Amino acid sequence: MYPVINYKPKLQGESDQPVEDQLVDLERLEAEGYMRVVHHGGERGYHIKLVLNDKEAISLFVWNDKVFKGQNTLARSYGVIPIEEIEVDPEEGDELIAEGRYRLKNGILELNFEKTYKPEIVKSGRFKYRLKLKGIKEYISPKHGLSVRPEYFLVVMK
Repeated sequence: MYPVINYKPKLQGESDQPVEDQLVDLERLEAEGYMRVVHHGGERGYHIKLVLNDKEAISLFVWNDKVFKGQNTLARSYGVIPIEEIEVDPEEGDELIAEGRYRLKNGILELNFEKTYKPEIVKSGRFKYRLKLKGIKEYISPKHGLSVRPEYFLVVMK
């Protein structure tokens, strides 16, 4: 259904997510719609959750706040996730940081932060990035099992 990066995992193991869903090619994916930025309790970074349809989203993880300030950074794609995973669970320490709209086309990601709940982290505004695949990280996650995660450079476009 979505474009997939041609990659054969070297590690073996069970996963809670099909490899094809993990390896969605964001440089070829075309999508636009609602997004939200979530900080999950216990994590150091932020998930930018890009809604694809009424059942699925893409989770793009960033380790720092550079993407919210129009600076180059690195992001890890967690691929296609169930729509329920864009929700925030305050009991787990989750925080909703921002909401807005996005557009992804021809390897260009436009982020428009319309509402910000933590202005010290995310300022309202629009940023445009060229996505460039850095490589694929493989590891066994205690939570998700076999994880095959594309990492992208997000390069600011003026």
